[in-house]
Order: sequence, then C-alpha cells, then structure tokens
Amino acid sequence: MVARHDERCKDCKVRVQELLLQIYGEVKPNCNLKIPAKPEDYLGSVYSKDLDAIHTEIQEHRGYKNFVRAKNYIAPVDFYVPEPGFIVEFDESQHFTAPRKKALSLYPKDLKLGFDRDRWQDLCDIENKHDGEPPFRDEQRAWYDALRDFAPVLLGIKPTIRLYARDYAWCSLDSIEVTDQELFKQFLSGNNVKT
Repeated sequence: MVARHDERCKDCKVRVQELLLQIYGEVKPNCNLKIPAKPEDYLGSVYSKDLDAIHTEIQEHRGYKNFVRAKNYIAPVDFYVPEPGFIVEFDESQHFTAPRKKALSLYPKDLKLGFDRDRWQDLCDIENKHDGEPPFRDEQRAWYDALRDFAPVLLGIKPTIRLYARDYAWCSLDSIEVTDQELFKQFLSGNNVKT
C-alpha cells in the first residue's frame, strides 16, 4: 500500500468501478437490488432463523433495539455486476466493529461468501471502530452488511465480494493494463495479494 494513502480516496472507488467495467463489460454502481431491510421480511426463507439470530444478537450488543430505519429496502450496494451476477462492496474501516464481528460469527457455515469471513472478523478486532452518529450506527451498519452478504442466496446470484479499502491503493491500478486487471481479479477471487 502506498504510504499516507487515505482509505476514503474517492479515486479508489472510481478505479474499482473502471476495473469491473473493463473485466466484465457492465457494472452498476450504487445499484438498488431491493434487498429487504427488516428481519420479518425473511420469514420462510432458507436463512430466516440465522438472520433472526443475528438481528437479536446485534440488538443485545448495546441494547439498541430499533436500528433498522429503512422503510422497505436497505441502501444500494456499492457495485453490481450483472454478468455473471455478483455484488462488490468496498469496505472502509468503519465497517469493522464489534457488532459486525458478532454478526459474522453467527453466519451459518454453509453460507457461501466472496471474502474471508475469518479475516473480516480479525479486521473487526484490529480496527475496532465506533461511529456515534446516530448512536446505533454500528449496529445498523452491521445488520445491513449482513443482509448484503445473505442477499445472493435470495437473489440467485454469486456470493458478495468484499474489498478492504486499506488492502491496496486501488487508484494506483490502471484499468486498461492487463497486469493490473489480473491483480484486481486476484483480489476479487479472495487471493489477496499484499504489496
């Protein structure tokens, strides 16, 4: 990673989008996949009990019971690649919190993920972020991130891929260069290459 590179670099997300476009031909940034927001929306689904357990544990973490504020659907995903069909989330450090670690620990073992669950839990310990506005924001973000991870099962698409913003200076990649595309594909496949 380039020294002093800011994880909130706007060019990094632009470059991720450009790379996805070059590799897959189409990418939809900030795509609303109409992922339901409330636990009761998942009653009868294959993972309804797991999601209910996750929601309950997040509620019990600090006692915030009403952190689901979306009326129908959670906010759009960072990127959606229609063909072959998968979500890409770009996680800055604020996504790594105690409630997120708790949620990840409750994922069923058979849930297919496009990222390393153990590493994401470790990053929750390392980063240990707290976002106080609103006071229940950590719980809310953990719940919505969990829903983005479970969404592929409900939508019939490939597992959600998560990129850690601090893994690389993404803006340093050239979306036209084949070697940079290959490096990016390794990150997408979970073979995170440290530089």
